[in-house]
Amino acid sequence: MAVQGITMNILFIHQSFPAQFRFLAPALAGMAANRVVAMTPKAKRAYNWLGVQVIPYESPRQISRGGHPWLADFDSKIMRGEACFLAARNLKLQGFSPDLIIAHPGWGESMFLKEVWPRARL
Repeated sequence: MAVQGITMNILFIHQSFPAQFRFLAPALAGMAANRVVAMTPKAKRAYNWLGVQVIPYESPRQISRGGHPWLADFDSKIMRGEACFLAARNLKLQGFSPDLIIAHPGWGESMFLKEVWPRARL
């Protein structure tokens, strides 16, 4: 979205990146003024894909066992949110600050990102 020299930092987050963003992410990365980063647990190491810097993240713990079965889904979403929060905090420490975050909200990954980047559009 490079408009009249405006630089945009764009962050994609998805469990199976590129998934539904397989056309959008590289199209945005192809615009010279944009820096596009994607975070996914699918990656085992950082790499560049069609101009998109792909960053892996992983859950810091396993789903709790022995709790109430109705909490299992909520627990997994909180864990994914925590994992993305920790990875986002590391990205921030490296100097990356997205103007725009594009994430699938259904799995919990985006739950705590405003704690890291309160001014980013989510």
